[in-house]
Amino acid sequence: MTLPFGIDISKHQGINDYAKMKANTAFVFVKATESWGYTDPKFYANWTGLVGHNRGAYSYVWLSDDPLRQANHLIDIVTQAGVDWKHDRLVLDLEKSGHGLSKAEVSRRVLVMMERIKEVTGRYPILYSRKYWVQDNMLLTDPRLINADWWLAYFRTALPYPLYTPEMPSPPLMPTGINKWLFHQTCEKGKGREVGVGSYYVDQNRFNGTKEELDAYFGRGTNNVYLPIITNPEPEPTEDDWTGLLKVKLWSQKDPRWANDRMGYTYITLSQQGCLVTDVAIYLDYLGIDIDPKRYNKRLSTEGGYESYKKDGKTIYTNNMYWKYPGVLYPQIQRELTDYTWYWNGEGWEAQARKILASKRPVLALVDFYEGGALNQHWVLIVGERSDGWWAVDPETGTLINLNKYTNKVYRIVGYRRLNG
Repeated sequence: MTLPFGIDISKHQGINDYAKMKANTAFVFVKATESWGYTDPKFYANWTGLVGHNRGAYSYVWLSDDPLRQANHLIDIVTQAGVDWKHDRLVLDLEKSGHGLSKAEVSRRVLVMMERIKEVTGRYPILYSRKYWVQDNMLLTDPRLINADWWLAYFRTALPYPLYTPEMPSPPLMPTGINKWLFHQTCEKGKGREVGVGSYYVDQNRFNGTKEELDAYFGRGTNNVYLPIITNPEPEPTEDDWTGLLKVKLWSQKDPRWANDRMGYTYITLSQQGCLVTDVAIYLDYLGIDIDPKRYNKRLSTEGGYESYKKDGKTIYTNNMYWKYPGVLYPQIQRELTDYTWYWNGEGWEAQARKILASKRPVLALVDFYEGGALNQHWVLIVGERSDGWWAVDPETGTLINLNKYTNKVYRIVGYRRLNG
């Protein structure tokens, strides 16, 4: 049996003939992102050119960087380009050094990304790597890793230009502890022009199954068993749900009205890292300011509300909000931050939160988005304490949540107030 043939492409393929590419491949993987701040400049053209084809988007993972930010960046860039989660797949490209991270920590970070992608798409991502990288960098004890959809590289030493390198027959070399593979990267210098890419060379791949099984994997055909899990959205809270809580707007950073707005002069969007800006907009609205996340971000972006600094004679722009800026933009807001406290172990914050809530003001609270390892910073807005726990608005989803979702740990508290109020 000849295994279904596919390629993977990036900006290096140049200008492509997508009709020819579709006719000569059964699937194509497209580079989308790298870490949390880079987008392949050819991604949009490559991705949209392959609409209707079996396609996947991959992120070149920097294990030293925040895994959650990287997963969100991949999700957001693909979503902005247009996606159908019933068919389109995401891939984590695992081949960059872990910079001294333990095998357990590397695996934990990969799992953070996998869980975030599954949360949004309904399916775990494909994991791309090779036998010895996996063995040298990962601890393969978790069944989510052992049973992942592995795309493994194993090919011949490349021949010198202008020769093409033949494909390595499947199967690929398998990492110890992994018993199955889904895709095999068989060649790094295959014939590019024959399959519609602009470059002379192209990476080549094979799928471990029939064409019908490949189509089913991408959600096509009559035997599809890979459709994402469809979950019902959270219902709007009732008046009873708000009992004993400060009633505020349930805005989400991923609201399409502002999700793709950039933060200052960066390429970071509100959807990616706008939890704090969204929370502050909710807070200011509660204090009587006519504002929403879109307008608040625009004022921060155009009126110096995001931190910048000089490095080697160049201005470096960030999406770090100046804490006192609400009082700069809105004179009725007190500029001095009387409520600004760190809790390094996430404990002991309750008394300060109760003090702020007693003055009928919500509490900005820094939590750990995913427990374990480095702090994955995420901001929520605490709106009250009841017998059933602490309650907050989570801008990630725009819903009212019990703080036990984040293990009831808070690492920083911030509060604003109106002058004379």
